[in-house]
Amino acid sequence: MILNLNTILLSLNSDFISADSDLMSLDSDFTHYHFLMYINIAIGAIIFYYLYPWLRLFIDHYVIFRNQEKIIIVGQSRMARTFAIDAASIGKKVTLISNKSQNNFSDELKGKGIKLMLVRELNEVKLRLAGINHASSCLVGSDNDEYNILMSKFIGDFKRKKGGKKMKLIVGVQDWQARNLLIDQVKSFNSTPYISLRFYDRCQSVARLIYDRFSPNRFVDDTTIKNNKKAICIVGYNEVSKNFLIENCILSQFQDGEKLKIFLLCKNATHLLEEFSNTFPALTEFISIHPVELHNTSFSSNYDWDKNFTDNIFNIDAVYVFGDEDASVITKSLNFRQFFYTHTQNIRKVPIIANLPESTSISSLLDEEGTDSQSFLFKKYQEELHIYFVKTFSDTCTYKNIIDDNEIESLAKVVNYYYAIKHQFDQLLNDKFRKNNNTKIIRELEERMINFKIKKEHPYKQIESMVLERLGSYTKNASYIIKQVFGIDEQWDSISERSKESNRYVARHLPSKLKILEKLGIKEINEETLLAHMDELAPLEHNRWSAEKIMAGFNYGNLPTNDKKLKSILKYTLKIHNQLKRYDQLDSVNKHKDIEIYLIIPLLIKVKENL
Repeated sequence: MILNLNTILLSLNSDFISADSDLMSLDSDFTHYHFLMYINIAIGAIIFYYLYPWLRLFIDHYVIFRNQEKIIIVGQSRMARTFAIDAASIGKKVTLISNKSQNNFSDELKGKGIKLMLVRELNEVKLRLAGINHASSCLVGSDNDEYNILMSKFIGDFKRKKGGKKMKLIVGVQDWQARNLLIDQVKSFNSTPYISLRFYDRCQSVARLIYDRFSPNRFVDDTTIKNNKKAICIVGYNEVSKNFLIENCILSQFQDGEKLKIFLLCKNATHLLEEFSNTFPALTEFISIHPVELHNTSFSSNYDWDKNFTDNIFNIDAVYVFGDEDASVITKSLNFRQFFYTHTQNIRKVPIIANLPESTSISSLLDEEGTDSQSFLFKKYQEELHIYFVKTFSDTCTYKNIIDDNEIESLAKVVNYYYAIKHQFDQLLNDKFRKNNNTKIIRELEERMINFKIKKEHPYKQIESMVLERLGSYTKNASYIIKQVFGIDEQWDSISERSKESNRYVARHLPSKLKILEKLGIKEINEETLLAHMDELAPLEHNRWSAEKIMAGFNYGNLPTNDKKLKSILKYTLKIHNQLKRYDQLDSVNKHKDIEIYLIIPLLIKVKENL
């Protein structure tokens, strides 16, 4: 390249050189050589300056890290930093894009294998340099909902235009109403084969983790009918505790139909509960909330307590503590344990589950690792005082929780696959492969799935292989063709985010259903035994489903039977559903639907054991 440049320059400057005889006489060869050398160095430097980012991109994506899963994070926040560090720690190739003028955590990320990309403004060139075309996942995780939504649209439009590898796009949205609206509309965004979009709320994620680990259903005494001992206490009111109330409304259902009683202890409890009830007017249909004014956090024994609270203190089965400051949450947890001891003389009576917001350095100071990679102090609280801590960032802002097909997501896919076989495969076989009269094959697949034996890892893929093989034989098509329509992931990607959420709730309610089955003495799950206990089991599932729909904004209304288009608009756009009524008002067909999910409980248990 240099030789060619020399030749060109010599040609262009031949007249200039011959005209300046005095310069040539001063050792012309030597001077001319150095002049061309400096020009070549300058040109080479300019070329290298513009080509280096692309050369670096090639090295990163095609040479060094070609076998690593690539993740891009956009935005600066505690959530983004925590997620980046966790993903890098398990071997993922992480690039974090942050605003150059606002960046304040470069030092924190040094030595952790995270590539930090500082930009003034994110554009298509910067996205390419970050490796967006080769990324498997992208988290847009600033603390600003508006910025996150705009960035998700920008990234989505880029992927729609440029294509490339299909990518999970997770967008942080903290506002409940905005997230609820977006969930209903996300399917149109997911119409591109290059994007799978999901909205993530840190506060909701913490509330769900607390519920799944320490569900009230684990602690309430449900061994007798109508024992009036189904009560929990929530101390503190913030975004996490609000989401926790919603989770209880949807998932804390009991076989005897009794509502979970919740004592809400906080400042301005009555006013705050009134505001919350205005947002969710149907809340009291499923849980019973009693506000208790909390003037201080000392929980003194001579405190002027609400009589309804003190009369029921011995009926409380679990306490959940929330707050926005670490020291306050820890102090409230210890004080409440002290308060309980003065009334019960039992230091371990009633578990206390506290949400540690990790808002200050005190949480990291107290959380120095002890044995079993667990804080010595927190372990001491757990063993001696029956106090458990769930951390807002460390426990939820992880690769497994945000990106990976975790336990709940895998179980939800199996649930959806089961419902798809029962209610959608017949129509799909007709539309895609012109197969009519599919009742026999559908029934066969149902039975095979219900009785399927899990043998090794990746259990839901085993189920898929069984279904694809049988459908391939039935339609006389290769498995890869069948998979495009009937694959378990393809079926999952074809449904709305609202439907995905519904399947996740079914998966998360599995422990409660198992507890009810145990209580009823049902050891062998089959259609005969389930039908024998239909009056106990079916209403439980119908109430859970109704709570889920109502909290998402659905309402009761009649649906037309002869106008499919109008029915679809009413059901999926206006959120009108004709089954949102009491169980005893349902017809026999819809009553039977509420028992269907129990049939695959043995399969879900096997899947869970082999994940």
